[in-house]
Amino acid sequence: MSPIPLSRRHQGFTLLELVVTLALFALVSVMAYGGLRTVLETRQLTDAAAHRLARLQMAVTLLGRDLEQLAQRPVRDAYGDPVPPLRYSALREPPRLELVRAGAPGGEGRSRLRRVAWEREDDSLYRLQWSILDGGGDTPAMRMPVLAPEDDLVLREWSVRFYHRDATGETAALDYWPPAGTDPARAEPPLAVEVILDIEGVGRITRLFPVS
Repeated sequence: MSPIPLSRRHQGFTLLELVVTLALFALVSVMAYGGLRTVLETRQLTDAAAHRLARLQMAVTLLGRDLEQLAQRPVRDAYGDPVPPLRYSALREPPRLELVRAGAPGGEGRSRLRRVAWEREDDSLYRLQWSILDGGGDTPAMRMPVLAPEDDLVLREWSVRFYHRDATGETAALDYWPPAGTDPARAEPPLAVEVILDIEGVGRITRLFPVS
């Protein structure tokens, strides 16, 4: 049996082949890592945007429910004087939208009323709630941040407008409530309340809530 020629014997990889192979492997690894990093960064941005949107939708929904369930029940302040069930003044610091709303049914099927408020302070929007209706004062029992810089939602400005029928029967708008000269115990609700939120990076959001 004749010996196998040297040219046909298994000689392994040369140094140049190894260098080329390692270079190609490194290039493919860098490309794969770059693509994976891009996917991860895109997912982080998408998750952050979804979180911001969810927080914003929750705030708008909760505010709308409060206004839509407005109860025509005036309350009394710490001095026993009647206070209208809906009031707002942009001159107050911080501006506060305060109202009495219907809550979940209580004992014997009765609707439990709640005194709640919304106010902007330090680039955040807070929802306030009192444990009692009458004589609760200005300090709430609970103050919950709904829109806050911690959630990448910086509230630069907010404003409230009230639509009602004036003495002539025409629809008019006020940036305060109740109208001047209104008896707090007999104040009629507005037809609708418009809320404008100016959020950094999002822009101006306008919502019109009908009032029952």
